[in-house]
Amino acid sequence: MTIERVQQPRPVQQPRVVDVSRPGQGLTVEIDASAAAELLLSIATVIVDEDLDTYELEAARIEEVRAAAPPKLLSQAAELLPEKSAALLLGLVYTTPKPRTVAAFLEHLAATDPVELRLHLLGYYMKGHHVSDPETIRRAAERDPEAIAELLAVAREYTDADKCESLQLAVNRDPAESKQALLELLSGWNEHVFPQLEPADSTLAERDAEAKRELVKSLRPEQVVERLAPGIQWVPGPEIDRAVLFPAYTPRPWVYMSEYKRVKIFCPPITLDRERSPGDPAELVRIYKALGDESRLKLLKRLQEGPISLTDAATEVGLAKSTTHHHLAILRQAGFVLIQEGDDTYTLRPDMRPEPGALLKQYLGT
Repeated sequence: MTIERVQQPRPVQQPRVVDVSRPGQGLTVEIDASAAAELLLSIATVIVDEDLDTYELEAARIEEVRAAAPPKLLSQAAELLPEKSAALLLGLVYTTPKPRTVAAFLEHLAATDPVELRLHLLGYYMKGHHVSDPETIRRAAERDPEAIAELLAVAREYTDADKCESLQLAVNRDPAESKQALLELLSGWNEHVFPQLEPADSTLAERDAEAKRELVKSLRPEQVVERLAPGIQWVPGPEIDRAVLFPAYTPRPWVYMSEYKRVKIFCPPITLDRERSPGDPAELVRIYKALGDESRLKLLKRLQEGPISLTDAATEVGLAKSTTHHHLAILRQAGFVLIQEGDDTYTLRPDMRPEPGALLKQYLGT
């Protein structure tokens, strides 16, 4: 009798993915305490009036810092790093040799070519967020008259008159003179202003970064970002192969985001000193403040219908884009809204994490 061998079917294997779009070993995450990043974000926190009432430092404390600062220093900061443009230098913080101290950063900046510095300040390395095409920005940084005119013409279509004026002043300055003025500003800020804004515990930033590094061991890169940067949904594209997080103290609860070549930079809040217990009054204040405005309630109601862009949200509530952005940021910080990083689309959190009534009951002990 002949026995026929029957070949057993091969077991079904799980799909496997090979991503050849990223050079190197794939997406990695770095979490680092950086006094240099904190210095830059402290400038944006102090000189901008728009969001003064949203900071955990509180408006009164920021006003005290302003009052004590040399007026010339505040004027220089507003001229050289208007609005929140100090954050555009976070790419230079990233390329500063470790430890990324203020002294190391200033030394690195001093060694940086003036035109390269201007490229950072014009957002040249912010892929996907260019006001104009990168080549025009590069030529404008080199003071090409036609490129400057083109850059300013495009900027007028997207930004307000004050920002256009600041841009015009920036691109028409001599790059070497601008670099020297910036070095003087940052050195003066570090001496006269920054010490008033640093946490009392000098080890807080490093201990916070060390605690956050534990997440890298168990979570995917995008999950680490979403866990540490409240309200941010991040889907890394193939153009990014590293995420760097510089936890920050001064701008809390804001999250700053920037880019440098293939690196995405996040500055989430330092949280080690404020682990909240149930019914924490600070959390209650944040939530009820978010709900205590008619425009924000209208935005929440509209978001219940589905995602919305900033432009459409502004039209929906009849406010300027900057004002609408402010309202949406407060809702995001309170845990009601998510923003899809990269396309500025806002959605309602599916879990609606804050429960105002339950939190109030916990606080009152009822």
